[in-house]
Amino acid sequence: MAEIFPDEGLDIVLNIFPRGGSNLTTTYIGLWTSFTASTVGSSSQTRANYTESDFGSYARQSIAAASWGAISAGTGGRKTTAGQVTFPTATGAGTNPITGFGVYNANTLGSLIYAANFDDTTAVSIANGDVIKVTPTIQYNN
Repeated sequence: MAEIFPDEGLDIVLNIFPRGGSNLTTTYIGLWTSFTASTVGSSSQTRANYTESDFGSYARQSIAAASWGAISAGTGGRKTTAGQVTFPTATGAGTNPITGFGVYNANTLGSLIYAANFDDTTAVSIANGDVIKVTPTIQYNN
C-alpha cells in the first residue's frame, strides 16, 4: 500500500499548524482510478491527476471532524481512522477499477489532502448494484 500527502495537502496542513489557520470541520472522501492498486502519485501531483470513479451514482462523501478517532500507533508513525463510509449503491458500472481513496477539502474539486491505496492493494471493479465501503485511515510516518 502506498500513501502520500501531496504538496497541496501539506499546504493545507501547514496553514492550520503551525500558522494557526482554521481547522477543517468537514473533509470529503473520494475514490480514484488513477495509478495502480499499490501506487499513488508524486508529491507534486494534485487533485487533477487523480481521476475519480465514474460509476453510476458516484459522489464524494463527507467526513465530519468528530468522526476521526483517537490517535494510535501506525506502521512507523501515528495514525487516525474515521468511521466507515458507505458510498451510494452503483446504478451503473465504473469505467475503470478503483485503486484508492483521497481525502479532500471540498465536496467538488478543492484540493487533495491525502491519498492512499486500499490496505490489500487490490483494485475494485464496480458493477451495477454494488456498494463500496471504505474505512479512511490517515498516517504520518516518522
